[in-house]
Amino acid sequence: MTKEFGVAYYGVMFPDRVDQDFEEMREHGVNAVLLGVGEYDAWFWGAAIPKIVEKAKSAGFTVYIDLWGWGKVFGGEPPSIFLQDHVEHRQVTNKGRVMPAACINSEEFRQYVFERAEQLAKETEADYFFLDEPHFSFYVQKSEGYGFRILKEWTCRCETCRAKFREEYGYEMPLEMNEDVLKFREKTIVGFLGELADIIKKADSKKKVAVCLLPAAKLGGVVGKLTGEYKKLIGVVEWDRIAELVSVDMLGTDPYWMVIEEFIPTKLFFKGLKWYGQVVDYLLETARKYRKETQVWVQAFRVPKGREEEIVKGIDLAVAKGVDSIFAWPYRAGMFSVLESGDAAKLWSLIGRTFKKYREA
Repeated sequence: MTKEFGVAYYGVMFPDRVDQDFEEMREHGVNAVLLGVGEYDAWFWGAAIPKIVEKAKSAGFTVYIDLWGWGKVFGGEPPSIFLQDHVEHRQVTNKGRVMPAACINSEEFRQYVFERAEQLAKETEADYFFLDEPHFSFYVQKSEGYGFRILKEWTCRCETCRAKFREEYGYEMPLEMNEDVLKFREKTIVGFLGELADIIKKADSKKKVAVCLLPAAKLGGVVGKLTGEYKKLIGVVEWDRIAELVSVDMLGTDPYWMVIEEFIPTKLFFKGLKWYGQVVDYLLETARKYRKETQVWVQAFRVPKGREEEIVKGIDLAVAKGVDSIFAWPYRAGMFSVLESGDAAKLWSLIGRTFKKYREA
């Protein structure tokens, strides 16, 4: 039974200004909020974050802190201070392209994340830490507006990764991906997330950890083979490897089918709600095997005008399948931002009406 209906919220860092927004969320049936905290936010507005968490708790919300876009290893639009200050610790593709993402095997990057996450865990009363879309870099963003281009190259083949691979497998990391490279990359992500989750728990044993995985489901036939190729670019080949981590409490995914249609060749996926349903089924199958909580995200950004009802159907489907937590990204359907939906006011209203219907039931 779905008990949690939430929304992503970011950009407001004055504690006395969030009350009105939180009241509006409550009116829209929201009982959980995800606070997008970028690297810059954690540094510049560090004193405000515990107070905003406190405000959200007082409003009756379950509170998630999202390490939003950190190192561009986690999902999100914010720029990375680490990348700005440590150009030598960036991921490198198999063709030598330096990518706008931190190397996950960089000890400097790992310590940077671990220390700041530990501080946030100690200083705030958040219920969950949200690790969003952990991945190796496989795309480049457009310089203007919103959008990205998927590369055929894979990462990371920097000197650090090559040395670690050579030490573990006894030969030079190849230019073409093979099974050893796949295992090495997956082990890198799983190890990083496991260590980060353990540090958060050690800082505050009451904290829970949620991991949201990019939606490449285990499908059958030709589509399954093609989505398998997509998973290879991401780095997490099997969701079980994340679900079995003891310190991970919740497994989630974000099957944003309209984004998929807009930026990734649709031949790779079942279209629309059919594909969305397949991904949700795979999530539930995997999470229940390891007795993890489940979370599904619905798209509230860049939804074309006239397609708002599809998002409602996505919420309905997730509720019907028994997902524990359903979130929409973002608050007010991205109004006034580069993520703004075609009719943001209508979509936000429909999401609120749907959340309230299920909350009242």
